[in-house]
Amino acid sequence: MHERMRRATVYAVLAFAMMLTVGASARAASLGDAAPQLPRKAMPFGIQTGPDKYIWLNEYEGKTCVLAFILTTCPHCQFTTGVLNKLQAEFANRGVQFIESAAEAMAGLHIADFKSKFHPAFPVGYNDQRYIAKFLGLAEDSPMMFPTIAMIDKHGMIRVQLSGDDKSMEKAIQEKSLREAIEKTMEAGQAAHRAPAPK
Repeated sequence: MHERMRRATVYAVLAFAMMLTVGASARAASLGDAAPQLPRKAMPFGIQTGPDKYIWLNEYEGKTCVLAFILTTCPHCQFTTGVLNKLQAEFANRGVQFIESAAEAMAGLHIADFKSKFHPAFPVGYNDQRYIAKFLGLAEDSPMMFPTIAMIDKHGMIRVQLSGDDKSMEKAIQEKSLREAIEKTMEAGQAAHRAPAPK
């Protein structure tokens, strides 16, 4: 009798553990933990720069866009802004546009100080984090690591998406990694331009 009860308890515990595992997997899927599909068409997206003022990605149609999502007070993001400044100077004459969007609460109040401190050589605005998550192909309440960078080719396709915790975003190799990713995005845009139209 006791052995039967012990087995029943073990089975119940195992069943409960399996239920938790399945539930966690379902929750992870619902949060968009799977890597977003690449390449994919960028949705219409506006970066707010002031009350009722926006920069729209489609304003840069025909250019490669490097869109960085940051927190203005994040040291890693501030470092990345310096790297992007350097790359902006390098790629400006090659049809590449850099943009940053701050994602923290009340970000619009922090932009002026951020600009005066770090002198970004490109537009900086702000967005609600849920809107950013949607653009990145994530669930609205997905946790995000900053900076996160999306690279969009001249045809509006997101070719590269890097999260702040990716190895390629480590400070020692970030500039090299981003330069290579920009080149890759530009080449993909050119290849798409050369590809014959489907019959």
